[in-house]
Amino acid sequence: MTQNYFELFNLPEKFQIDSVKLQENYRSIQKEIHPDRFATSTENEKVQSMIKSTQVNDAYQTLKSPTKRAKYILSLHRSVEKITLPPDFLMQQMEWEEHLEDIEKKIKELDQFKLTINKKYEEYSLMLSTQIDNDQNWNEAAITIDKLYFVEKLLHKINIALN
Repeated sequence: MTQNYFELFNLPEKFQIDSVKLQENYRSIQKEIHPDRFATSTENEKVQSMIKSTQVNDAYQTLKSPTKRAKYILSLHRSVEKITLPPDFLMQQMEWEEHLEDIEKKIKELDQFKLTINKKYEEYSLMLSTQIDNDQNWNEAAITIDKLYFVEKLLHKINIALN
């Protein structure tokens, strides 16, 4: 698929998107190209439908996830290169990981830690919105994406510990 994911779903190329419109447009496209509609078609048409349906699904999953969406936007505007996170954030990562290990069996503390990390997630999401949508500061956005990605993984670990 050569079409930009945002163009595919008729959305502006922004970090902050209308998720309802994304889902509506996704469903509309899938109704047209879904392999079930091509059950009686030629083998080539079936294969093409499967390929397009998979590509549309991949595009949808990318735009649906804030981290994947941000990485995709960055890939449209700058070459992908390894980003080095600031030392203070690397220290913060280690502290958070150690704290999680220390409180892993303490539900009340885990809940409080989850609130703290959720605030960081929101903070980094807002930063990305500004860096991408307003400033188009791709270098700073690349760093913030990596921070957001780490926070997402940490939230996942916290949720596992809570269950």
